[in-house]
Amino acid sequence: MSEPTETTTETATEQGAGVLTQTPASGTGAVDLPQGDIEYRLHHAAPSLLPGEVIAHPDPIQYVIVAVVLSVITGIEIATSYLDGDIPTGLIVTLLLVMMVVKFVLVASWFMHLRTDRHVFRRFFILGTTAAVVLYAIVLAALHGIVS
Repeated sequence: MSEPTETTTETATEQGAGVLTQTPASGTGAVDLPQGDIEYRLHHAAPSLLPGEVIAHPDPIQYVIVAVVLSVITGIEIATSYLDGDIPTGLIVTLLLVMMVVKFVLVASWFMHLRTDRHVFRRFFILGTTAAVVLYAIVLAALHGIVS
């Protein structure tokens, strides 16, 4: 004999955001949960989500907007590199590094889907990236004789 199961459906509200309605098998009523309830979504994925996702993917226009922002930042980086001699080299390097980090975060969060996946994936990615940067710094310091 099979046990009763719970059903989950998604209904649209006036603003267009989804509301999860969980109907217990006992038929006692429905529990409305907002679409952004992360704790609920970690354990009860909606039918439209892929495995491991917490929130749905953005619309294609949002990806285009991020791509345009990345292009603008790249143009600013190129323009900054031509300022050599006009402003101090340390300032140029700092500006380029800041823009590099902004672009890295945008690409990782939007195009690698870290913002829609479970938080554990983000933590593993950050841990790996941090370990790689630390290892690179240690090797670079050893090659330049800063540490022996």
